[in-house]
Amino acid sequence: MLTAMLRYAGLTANPVLVSTRSNGIALFPNRTAFNYVIASVETPEGNILLDASDKYSVPNVLPFRTLNWYGRLIRRDGSSEEVDLMPKRPSNDMVFMNYSIDAEGKVTGKTRRQCTDYNALITRDNIDGVVQEEYLEKLENENSKIEVSNYERKNEKEILLPMIETYTFTGNNLCEMIGGKIYVNPMLFFANKENPFKQEIREYPVDFGFPFTDKYNITIKIPEGFEIETMPAPAVISMADNLGTFKFNIANNDGTLQLAVSHQINEAIVSTEKYEMLKEYYKGMIAKETEKIVLKRI
Repeated sequence: MLTAMLRYAGLTANPVLVSTRSNGIALFPNRTAFNYVIASVETPEGNILLDASDKYSVPNVLPFRTLNWYGRLIRRDGSSEEVDLMPKRPSNDMVFMNYSIDAEGKVTGKTRRQCTDYNALITRDNIDGVVQEEYLEKLENENSKIEVSNYERKNEKEILLPMIETYTFTGNNLCEMIGGKIYVNPMLFFANKENPFKQEIREYPVDFGFPFTDKYNITIKIPEGFEIETMPAPAVISMADNLGTFKFNIANNDGTLQLAVSHQINEAIVSTEKYEMLKEYYKGMIAKETEKIVLKRI
């Protein structure tokens, strides 16, 4: 129906046969390989892929279930061609956070999170139909039992715009008090704490689904009467072939710390030959993200 509507509008539109992730990979065209259909509009800049079945899908941002290597475009004249379904543009997840620590280790702060493309699609799908109180309870429990207030969403239904969440929070379990010193992870609950890649040998490619960029801009105010004893050093970790880059920069400005972190994966699918490199990259990234700032009394 979508293809017919696009054709009626005068566009060069054709159906694209797809095998969804749960259906397996279509290794070659045949009548039983495909189980799903999307639409394609041919333009001078290339094909624009569309799906009419997901209310949060936008042009070239298909439902996650359809991101399965290649589809088969079928034209009116009976000809066909292979269509690459895997996204090339990174989906962004950008976090802006500022927080202060008091002398007892209590943290009070504000967060603004902005998601684009597939990160926005997944976020919208996750909150669709969920009562806000339930969502906030889950948010609090998954983030070291913080207390969330002043929660707001923007562009929840404006699907061509980034999905934005803002909230203030307080947390009594985000710092450790040991021997009169305060130990705090500067990324708080946004730090990656566990390497997802534990296998010694990987037999199948790593499938991220889409390229992505996670960025964190964090401002930290240390308490009166304290000074920084130690803090993590800046670091950059890069993988070969421009597969991905992790950057960690931190600076102290008269008791206020500025932290900028970025984690970028540029390929949706990582081959088994690159698995060991990816595993070591994540190991280094997590080691850096879990380093703590130590504050001592002046």
